[in-house]
Amino acid sequence: MQGSSVTGAAPRRSSWLLFALLALLLSGCASHADRMTEATTLMRHGEFAAAEERAAVALEGERQRLLRLMETGVLRHLQGDYLGSNQLLDEADYLADELFTTSTMDLLNRLSTNATRVTYRGMLYERVYIHYYKTMNFLFLAEQAGSRAELERYLDAARIEGRRAQLLLDENLHRTGDYAEAEEEEGRLLNQMMDLYASLNGEVINPRELVFRDNAFTHYLIGSLYERYGELDNARISYERAARTYEQGYARQYDLGEAMTAQAWFDVARILKTQRDARWQRVAREKLSAEQRRVLDQWNPRTGSQLLVIQEVDMMSPRGELNLMMTLQPDTNRLFIRPLTVGTEDQRAYQLAWFYYLYADKGLLNVIERIRADDYIGLLTMPHEKTIGVGPLRSTLDQLGLTEILASTGVRLTVPLFYYYEPPLHASQLTLTPAQGRAQTQALLDADNLAGLAMAQHLVDAQSELTQAMAIESLRLALCVQTGMPGSLCALTAAATASADTRLWVTLPNRIRISRQLLAAGDYQLTLRSEAEGFSVEETHAITLNPGQLHIWRARTFAENPQAAVPNLVTQARAARLANETLVELYEDVEDEKTVDESH
Repeated sequence: MQGSSVTGAAPRRSSWLLFALLALLLSGCASHADRMTEATTLMRHGEFAAAEERAAVALEGERQRLLRLMETGVLRHLQGDYLGSNQLLDEADYLADELFTTSTMDLLNRLSTNATRVTYRGMLYERVYIHYYKTMNFLFLAEQAGSRAELERYLDAARIEGRRAQLLLDENLHRTGDYAEAEEEEGRLLNQMMDLYASLNGEVINPRELVFRDNAFTHYLIGSLYERYGELDNARISYERAARTYEQGYARQYDLGEAMTAQAWFDVARILKTQRDARWQRVAREKLSAEQRRVLDQWNPRTGSQLLVIQEVDMMSPRGELNLMMTLQPDTNRLFIRPLTVGTEDQRAYQLAWFYYLYADKGLLNVIERIRADDYIGLLTMPHEKTIGVGPLRSTLDQLGLTEILASTGVRLTVPLFYYYEPPLHASQLTLTPAQGRAQTQALLDADNLAGLAMAQHLVDAQSELTQAMAIESLRLALCVQTGMPGSLCALTAAATASADTRLWVTLPNRIRISRQLLAAGDYQLTLRSEAEGFSVEETHAITLNPGQLHIWRARTFAENPQAAVPNLVTQARAARLANETLVELYEDVEDEKTVDESH
């Protein structure tokens, strides 16, 4: 049996022992999420200023500059320093546009270092959310405005920021096509044949279905901005684009359910009715439920008020590293890639699943190939390995001096993986209690899934990440061998320094939920209750709703049990903050007394 020959078995065992020993050392390697642990712990407990300080220290260096600006920009936003937040995010926006594409220099830098030492360039959805936070900053500044002119200036700035986000999405849509075009593409014969052979190869991930095309929630928020500014035509257009994007594929792609689609169509019909455009009746008839039509029939835009609650749920899922071992079986001219799992039992299981779905041999064609090669043992190990025929590249491996090393020791590869999880706050409800009358409660709707956006991007990039890792680590090994160092030592040196890029914007929320209410003007007490396993989190807010206006309340909710013990790190930061606030108050009191004395 060629696939399980004696010549290939011994190298496999020796390389496994070698890399198993190395795995014990690698299990202590810190990911980006690990390095940000202190900052995120402080953030979860509301100590945002201390969290900003820790994040800035954890992200020192020019290569981390974009990430540092984004992380600290969010933390400054949560402190209520909206101008300071926008200064950081303005710089991040400019830098992200400048850095967006991967450069050849990054790949060359990985030869001498590793992926964590190259410049962080960001992902497209992160660029979209830079604009989101800048927009929210301007909205909150508008609420604090001391004059009508200042209010108009900040609202106009928010509208412009929303327009910039829209231009970014338009540019991406031009490259990728929208969901309707994607569906049409799927019906073409070439794509049908590609899907057929993908099935025969056992591929369970279709990158074409995962490509980031548009962001429905951004268009919905832009519609709200236009409406707040009184530009109803633009508001309707943005609401309709949001509704169609949700409906044609966004809600399904990112697991958002159907409720948000219905909400967006409701707002399209509401704007049309406000404009006295008869088309609202057709939209209501074709897109809305009986209850939505009843509410719309009773709505008076001149005397009624609107409330939009935006809840940012918990934090972004972490990015990790998948360790792989690549060896060569000389007699069959095949490379074998196998996972080398580290971490907790759950992490190891997740790593095996990631490898299986994205890389492992599976499917009918792979089974046939194994049988043709008499590799019956390989049929049993298929779920935990990937094989690649070397073919004419064998002579290149021989010339580079890699054949013997790959056959005897192998080389360690590292690729990113994303630990996707559902938000621990699995449901949120908003209770509105008016000054007079009965309270009403409504479940919040899933409007965007940021962890889903990140997960999809990781799945799309998975194959290219593996290809890059194979090429870079092979070349690093070859360069080391050419110095005269023994091959086994070169393999160990390369393995010890290999590392995947585990960086991403961790202070982003996991999901965004909204509640949109049409209410009578007046005073309300809002209670936002979020349910987790074994506990709940409550936030309250008092608000006055004025006739004919849209009011926005944003809440950032973390899955922290209010009855749980507070970490020492948080206790110390809280004590330092309170002491500093006391000193500031004392200083202000002394200054006030001086002013009074001088006036006398």
